[in-house]
Amino acid sequence: MNALVGTGILEDLRTRILSLELPPGSPLSRAELSARYGISSTPLRDAMLRLQDEGLVDVHPQARTSVSRIDLEHARQSHFLRSAVEVEIAARLAKAPPPGLADELSQLIAMQVAEADRGNLRGFAHLDQAFHAAQYRHAQLEQVQRVIRRESIHIDRLRALHLMEPEKARQILSDHRRIADSIARGDPIGAAEAVRQHLSQSILFARMLTAHNPDYFVNRRPG
Repeated sequence: MNALVGTGILEDLRTRILSLELPPGSPLSRAELSARYGISSTPLRDAMLRLQDEGLVDVHPQARTSVSRIDLEHARQSHFLRSAVEVEIAARLAKAPPPGLADELSQLIAMQVAEADRGNLRGFAHLDQAFHAAQYRHAQLEQVQRVIRRESIHIDRLRALHLMEPEKARQILSDHRRIADSIARGDPIGAAEAVRQHLSQSILFARMLTAHNPDYFVNRRPG
């Protein structure tokens, strides 16, 4: 197996875990995964170890491997970090909107509308990430985003779980429009507040989400 194939398998497993296609706590059969991807045990073990390093799987030697459960305390702390950074980015961009940003955000929102209409939650979530990534890129803070992405595995899955709730996709679209409009019209206070409210929703709904899916969580105390 070459490195490109290995990277593709790792990315696919990561995406399936973050989208909850592979739910928290679910067992991962190495035999089934080897058959699915057409790989031997050695590259699969390497992929599992990478995912373990990222906190996405729990590997128990001589026992089972499973998808890690969502840690609410970790989610709360990564949310604090992400919110602090993205609120500041939105305010900075609104003070001097970069050329092309408004059009890019509008296009991403239009694409999200199409995915929502099709009921494609994975595609919708991918575009959600692209919407926020565009702001990091225009603020020239891609390295900061990479750091935050590494720390966001639990909040990302909490958000994916929240996305399954009725009308959540429409709320995200409404939030994204508020953010994009505030940046486009040069309103740093409005942009910062729109981002703050947008990112707070899944944490605020943590109690409901844990009650509906208690087996998905390490820490069942929503706090």
